[in-house]
Amino acid sequence: MAEMGTLRVDRIPVGPLSTNCYVVWRDGSNVAAVIDPAADPARIVGRLERNGLSCGAIINTHGHPDHIGANGALRRLTGARIYVGAEDCHMLACPDDMFRVLARSGVEGDKLDADEVLVDGDRLRVGDAEFVVLATPGHTPGGISLWLPDDLAVFSGDTLFKMGVGRTDFAGGDEAALFDSIYRVLFGLDERAKVYPGHGPDTTIAAEMAWHGR
Repeated sequence: MAEMGTLRVDRIPVGPLSTNCYVVWRDGSNVAAVIDPAADPARIVGRLERNGLSCGAIINTHGHPDHIGANGALRRLTGARIYVGAEDCHMLACPDDMFRVLARSGVEGDKLDADEVLVDGDRLRVGDAEFVVLATPGHTPGGISLWLPDDLAVFSGDTLFKMGVGRTDFAGGDEAALFDSIYRVLFGLDERAKVYPGHGPDTTIAAEMAWHGR
């Protein structure tokens, strides 16, 4: 078996809420996944080009506007397909109050359909990186996290932050489901795993388990 290239993660804070957009690829591959392109598609494409990469997939960890704002523009610019959790698929196509509020703050985006939906246990290969889809509802009904077991890395969206968790006071939020996603799913991963959240700095599963007293 050929040795896997080192995982590379390029974090790009974009939009008025400083959403973490991630460009993820392996050394030796020129195809990357773009996770949560919230805004500023030209900047995201510039980062891809700077690293000699093409966009193989656009993945949304959930359907809130501050994570999907550049979906349409990025799809037009790169030809990549858009993936989102099945229960959040409708959020990409239907206007809501949150989108209008964020639009007034500078988030501009299209309402459009996803190309593919993801469910728990799916495996999505982008370039040389294979993501395992973990259903982590609570912040939204269809929230997902993206797990790379060979690299001990997880992209948690707005489910888990450094010393914090996602809000559940938006439409579709469910506090009990959120903590089940954190305690049962994410805290069931290897404690050494690095967590790349939707906002704020990186952390680890071990650090967050300690903070939660688990």
